[in-house]
Amino acid sequence: MEALDYTLYLSTDDLRVAHHLARVLNQKGGGAIAARGQEAGSRVGVAVRLLDWRAFPLLRVLDTARVAARPFNIHISRGELGPAPREALLAVVQEALLLETLPVMAEPGCPGRG
Repeated sequence: MEALDYTLYLSTDDLRVAHHLARVLNQKGGGAIAARGQEAGSRVGVAVRLLDWRAFPLLRVLDTARVAARPFNIHISRGELGPAPREALLAVVQEALLLETLPVMAEPGCPGRG
């Protein structure tokens, strides 16, 4: 399985908060992820390498970071995802929308049934 790179940018310039979130993610993710706090221009971010996105999915990374950021009164302002397999993105859709199975995907430009 190939690794995924996912960077979360925070609404703060406090690098200590980014390091804290990285520690939380590393603890919760076990060996499935490697995270580190980093400077990102005038803000800071958490660079996450998902070594096994099935064991610790993208949406769980985001949710875990959001919960860990709340006590600091900051939020995740945006994210950036490197190249990712289609299955990883579809897993986000399935989890976020609480779908038991994925719907049939329509082709681009194909009108929906109505």
